[in-house]
This record gives sequence, C-alpha cells and structure tokens, in this order.
Amino acid sequence: MLWGSNAMIEIKARILRSAVYLSGETLQCEITFSNVNTKECPSPRKVNHYKEEKKSDKVERLAWSSAQIHCQCSVMSGRVVIPGKENATALDNTSPISESRTSFAPSRGEQGHCLISTEPKILFCDLQLYPGESKTFLYSEKVPVNGPPSYKGHTVKYSYKITIGTSRVNSQIKLLRLPIRILVVPGLQEIENMFSLREQPKNPFLQSKAETTSLLDVAVDFLTSVTSKRNNHVYNIVSNRGHVGKFCLFKSAYRIGEEIVGSFDFTDSLIPCLKFTVTLQSEEHIPEECRPLNSKSADMTHTSHCSYQEHCLHTKKTHIVLPVPITATPEFVSDLVCLKWRLHFEFVLVCGSLPAGASPLQSTYPPLDTATWQGPSNIETELLTWDFPVKLLATNPVQASSVSLLRTTNSIVF
Repeated sequence: MLWGSNAMIEIKARILRSAVYLSGETLQCEITFSNVNTKECPSPRKVNHYKEEKKSDKVERLAWSSAQIHCQCSVMSGRVVIPGKENATALDNTSPISESRTSFAPSRGEQGHCLISTEPKILFCDLQLYPGESKTFLYSEKVPVNGPPSYKGHTVKYSYKITIGTSRVNSQIKLLRLPIRILVVPGLQEIENMFSLREQPKNPFLQSKAETTSLLDVAVDFLTSVTSKRNNHVYNIVSNRGHVGKFCLFKSAYRIGEEIVGSFDFTDSLIPCLKFTVTLQSEEHIPEECRPLNSKSADMTHTSHCSYQEHCLHTKKTHIVLPVPITATPEFVSDLVCLKWRLHFEFVLVCGSLPAGASPLQSTYPPLDTATWQGPSNIETELLTWDFPVKLLATNPVQASSVSLLRTTNSIVF
C-alpha cells in the first residue's frame, strides 16, 4: 500500500491575540499543516530510518501555500455605483485570475470586489508530510493603513479577511479564510510618527536607550485623551411657541462601548412636555457621484441603535444614559460612503394649557399624607424633533474583542 493514497491534509489557522485590530497594527496568525492519515506513524526514534526505507513510497506533498489580508467591498447595485467600475462585480467573477483554480485569488467566490490587499507572503514551497506529521508556520502582516474600517451598512459593506491558499501538486487550490474586524483611528499614523522621533545621542558611540512605543499604546493614549475631556455643553430646547427646557451634555466625543450621559432641566419650561425620546442613530450618506442617475432613493439612511424614553409631565430635572454598542462602527469617510452619528430627540408637547387640577403636586388644606390624582383623559399635543451630532471614535481593540463574535480559529480538511 502506498502512503498518501488516502491521505488527508488538515490546515488549522489561529490568530494569536484576537480578531479585532487597529489599522496599522501587526497581526500574527499561526498556521499548522498536518497529515491526518489514520495509518500509524512510526515512533520518533525510527522516523529517520522509516523515511529512508520509504523513499520510493508516495508521501503527502504540498506544492505551496501563501497568506494574504484583503478587504472585500460589496454594494447594493440599485443604490450605489462605483465610479469607473460600473460592472465591478461582473469583472471580478469572470476575470481569468478568479476563474483559475490553480492561482491564488483571495477574493475568489465572494461578492463584490477586492478593495485593498497586502502582498501575498509565501509560507513554503514543496512541503512533504508523512502520516501524523505536522508543520507550523507563523504569518505576520501589518494591517493596511489606507483602507476603511470594517462596516456593514444598508448600501455598502467592507469586510476584512485573512486568506490562506494551499495547493497540492497537480491539484486545485484550497482557500481557508479567517474574518477580522478592523478599527480606524483618523490621524493615528501621524501621531505615531511624532512618537517615533527620538533625540539622537550626541556621542555616536553610545547606544540609544529610547523605548519603542507600540501603535496600540499610542492609539489608546490618544483616544483616552480625546474622550476624557469634560466640558458641559448646555442647549436650549425651544419650539415656535416658547421655551421647553434645557439639555446638558457632559462631553462631545465618545468611544464605542461607552455611555452617553446627559441631563434635562424643565424648571423654567413654558411649554409642558409630556414625554421625550432620545435615540442614538447612525447616518449613512452616499455621495452624489456614487448614486445612479435618476435614482429616486434617498441619499441618506438612518439606523437606530439604542433609545431612552421617559414620561416627564411635571418633572423638573432628569437624566439619560445611552450605551453605545461596542459593535458599532466609528464615524469615517470613504469614497463610497460617509458615516456619522447623531442623537435624535422627540418631545411630545402640550398644545395650549392643561385642564384644571392636572397637577398631582397641588397643595391641600389641611395637608394630607396621601393624594389621589387622575390625569386628563384627552390632551392635544404636538411633536418637536431635534437632531444633535455626536462624535464616536474607536476603542481599544482588545476590549472590543472581548464581546466579538468573530472566531480566532478555523480549519479545513482536503
């Protein structure tokens, strides 16, 4: 019986830290190739002697393997047109590289087109594996800095993946993919360059003792500095009939995963407010040059992520707490889409005056320990809306990975 006639190769990939990274960070992936043939493998002491005896036998042989990071972009064809690539999807699916089964095309079989990719790195060439034998390789690559963040919107989607391509001799290529999430911090590369500028020692014979600062540390320090600045901003809420109240926001920039805390003050209100609702929404804007001609669809799409509501008749002061999902995408701008965030307010106001006895706080004589109050059965109301922009930034990718549903391991057998 020839070895390798029923052999099976298993490829296991494992991202060493997590599946969430900042653009510009270096990720590492451990890739193991194993011959999982059920035939018993000789003991380690006899492996060399065994190999000498079986030179004429057929072993499992892999021609090559390489790895690459790429960003796949897919759009809703009826609402977005890629400038200069009106038929991008068709080109990707029919190109010679995508159709070839022996060439390494990381985006083969996926929707959309490859927006950006790193240079493929060859892991090995001509690898022989005896039954039960394994070989492990370490793939290290820097995440592209000129790409958009991972994003899944209504009309545009950006997804990053590590793709490992492997081929047997005279056989088709097999692809193993690991999805990763990429966060982008605008201006991070410029800040890192400032940190990397160290004063050169005056004596050329002295070795510099300057410690290198990682990109992750620089990013965390920058995000903490920007989002920790507290400066109360007070805004007057006014309708066309008069003053409604005041809203105070304690800071203007937040990291994903944080809480937006604000307060309302209805003390000097001239227009009674029955109820208010505050919703955290994302705005997905498509530039005019990327919209189809004569398109009737709106150029902006809003998505609600969390909300808070309260009945506030006769309430003097109250506050809100809105948790920002750590899975949300921070604001960014690309060639196809612009993502921003806002707080959407809705106030239910009373038209006219409330009926007599409509307050449970009216004093009585003699004073009573308890009181019964029944609200008016009918009140004429109007709706007041207000949109307030907020700035959402990225967070520590290690923290974001703690709640990420992305797997850090994947495997394939062929």
